[in-house]
Amino acid sequence: MPSDIFLCPPHKLPDNVHHLGKVDVAAIKKLLAQKTPEIWRENEMRQKQFLVHRDTESIVLKWSENNSSQSPVETAQYFYEFEALLQPIFDLIQNQYRYDRPVWRKIMFAKLKAHGEITPHVDTAIALQLVHRIHIPIVTNDHVHFFINGVDYNLHAGEVVNVDNTRMHSVQNRGEEDRIHLIVDYYHL
Repeated sequence: MPSDIFLCPPHKLPDNVHHLGKVDVAAIKKLLAQKTPEIWRENEMRQKQFLVHRDTESIVLKWSENNSSQSPVETAQYFYEFEALLQPIFDLIQNQYRYDRPVWRKIMFAKLKAHGEITPHVDTAIALQLVHRIHIPIVTNDHVHFFINGVDYNLHAGEVVNVDNTRMHSVQNRGEEDRIHLIVDYYHL
């Protein structure tokens, strides 16, 4: 079993972020562009349950409740549409961590609206403390600021970055374009 799997806050990573590599996201971006505003608003649980996400919309591909590390993972219909396009990302993550029994606990596209923000917070649920929270920008701009422990990160499209969500973090999209990240929670049983 990986040595880091049972680490809890104060921090999961030695630094705020850990860069895993880069992937081509052009085909994902093209398929996402076909999704209607209604599809982006189908699942508003995150936005309703967590005030910090009020300026976001999501397309959920896989979901697991935060109340236990053993919560079952539900696969949504959209996962199968994107699965082949996401495989290079899954391979990159798996090749980095090499877990024998990996679990993709959550996979979603998270849109932060133009001029929107995610206010400062720490992910405190036990299930969120145990995962690798990985962000892959699909659509972004130079005016998106991802703050972790006060450090400003401007992630570029296709970067695969493990983000330490147990540290204080927030996002500001000061641009004219919505920001879309693929967020993957990767775990080991």
